Amino acid sequence: MDELGLLERMRGNWPVLWVNVDGVAHAPTIAEIGRIFGLHRLALEDLGDVQQRPKAEVYDDEHLFITARMARMTPALDLEQMGIFLGSDFVITFQERPGDPLDPVRQRIRQNRGRIRRCGPDYLAYAVLDAIVDNYFPVAEAYADMLDDLEEEVLGTPTRATMGRLHGTRRELMSLRRAVWPMRDAITVLSRDQVPLFTPETLVYLRDTQDHCIQVMDLLESYRELGSSLTDLYLSSVSNRMNEIMKVLTIFAAVFIPLSFISGIFGMNVDHPDPVWWWNLPFAAGVMAGTAALVLLWVASRGWIGGGGRE
Repeated sequence: MDELGLLERMRGNWPVLWVNVDGVAHAPTIAEIGRIFGLHRLALEDLGDVQQRPKAEVYDDEHLFITARMARMTPALDLEQMGIFLGSDFVITFQERPGDPLDPVRQRIRQNRGRIRRCGPDYLAYAVLDAIVDNYFPVAEAYADMLDDLEEEVLGTPTRATMGRLHGTRRELMSLRRAVWPMRDAITVLSRDQVPLFTPETLVYLRDTQDHCIQVMDLLESYRELGSSLTDLYLSSVSNRMNEIMKVLTIFAAVFIPLSFISGIFGMNVDHPDPVWWWNLPFAAGVMAGTAALVLLWVASRGWIGGGGRE
């Protein structure tokens, strides 16, 4: 609680106060922060539900509440909710656990680079949203590399594990798409509606973030279609391999069926005018070899083996 007391004393002493909170499970701390900054109770309740859809809500023109989804690879896709409160002199960010893509924003503040220390809290809120959206690009590129590797594997020697990884990649792309789509809608609401807490100068930058969201959506759509194409390619490859196996088995059957017939004829237990015929076995073997050769020649002439002939 000493930190909360210090926070209350700092309120109003700085033009812009940024408070970053790691963790949303301790309700008393969240409630006390809400009391200090006058945050709406419904918005504080939404912080506890980490499965919130990205959205933007204005409460009595005094503060704005934004929920966003941060994405990172760890090495699988990890989506984390961030709640952002924007007021007249503060920005408060709540995240589920330590670690976020906001280090570039912190470096710009520390090194006084750009406009961030000369602008108000609305620009800081924009910078936080822009950093979250920009971090979608390396995540999307990671999936592009995964799909390239899967494509080489599908065209080479695909296995059942290949199909499992392909399905997992498509599911994660769908999850990322479900996070980016409402994020784009929320930023669109902020950039087009008359939100009092955002100045016209900041809205110009916010529209650029909206364009980045649209670019990410286009990338995810193309990667999702590529994943579907790879699934179809995998199924086609497996079907072709099965056809090749069936073709080999059919050729074996076509060769041995007449041989079984011939051996059955010569193996019949019937009387013969000359029961002691020395050429009996060689004659049967020759007939079988000739029949097998004729069957193989006919199969080759059809193009079923060797790659020549006609279909």
